[in-house]
Amino acid sequence: MFGFNKSVFGIACIVILALSSCRTTRIVTTTAEARPITTGKLIRNIESNAFKYKYLAIKRISCQFDNGKTKTSFKASILAEKDKRITVMLTKLNIPLGRLWLTPDSVKFINYIEKTYFIDNYNYLSSLLGIDLDFQTIDAIISNNVISLRSEKGKDNKDYETRIDTGMYILESVKKLQAEKIDPPRNNGKSRRKSKKLLESALVHQSLYVDAGTFKLRKILMQDSVNSRNLNIEFSDFTAIEKQIYPGDIFIHFLSPENNLQMKIKLAGFSTKEENEVRFKVPEQFTRINN
Repeated sequence: MFGFNKSVFGIACIVILALSSCRTTRIVTTTAEARPITTGKLIRNIESNAFKYKYLAIKRISCQFDNGKTKTSFKASILAEKDKRITVMLTKLNIPLGRLWLTPDSVKFINYIEKTYFIDNYNYLSSLLGIDLDFQTIDAIISNNVISLRSEKGKDNKDYETRIDTGMYILESVKKLQAEKIDPPRNNGKSRRKSKKLLESALVHQSLYVDAGTFKLRKILMQDSVNSRNLNIEFSDFTAIEKQIYPGDIFIHFLSPENNLQMKIKLAGFSTKEENEVRFKVPEQFTRINN
């Protein structure tokens, strides 16, 4: 049994960022010829082909985790209700490891191995991962539609440049990290100073690789040269789900001076029916780790 520490929790959260569905009917995808297209039209095509759902359950998720020193595997399942909640359950050998509850304004996590829990907004989670994160971001990536994160549709198309490479469309942009949204744990001044230094003047170069035939995201690259951090998420094995398609395999690689984390994810047991909600209930003997 591996120790369920902050690094594993952070990667478990990234699982949510790369949510996909089961492999019910495999689709052999061939990339269509990418013809010149305006940025505005490409973004509209991505949005119109985003995965649409009201309820989403993924009951069997297999994760292989490697941080360069330790390799391990664990299972997960996810329940989501569009715009309202996301619940993640983590297990190993049928033993509960942890549960994570996300709503638009709160993050709740129970660690069954260390008998601890925390309740906070997204500041703690953002500081833990070192990226600006909120429920809208997670919800958008579940829909395979990071483009919906624009503040006003059409207003910031100018922030993106479009080019064609390796048979795919590539949307590129450079954005400054929003340091004011990240507030590390209030009881750790050292972490606060470290996080502030990490984010100052940092620009992130984003590249979104888009399939020319389906307008689905195939790869997300985020590069923070100032802090030597890179995030790579690749989507493959696209499958048919109720007249829509979604990636069935995901590969995640996060590289920084402190971490070299990789995760391979496979999913099964997909449902779009409403499931019973998993309630947040902390055992009496568990200790809260944040104030």
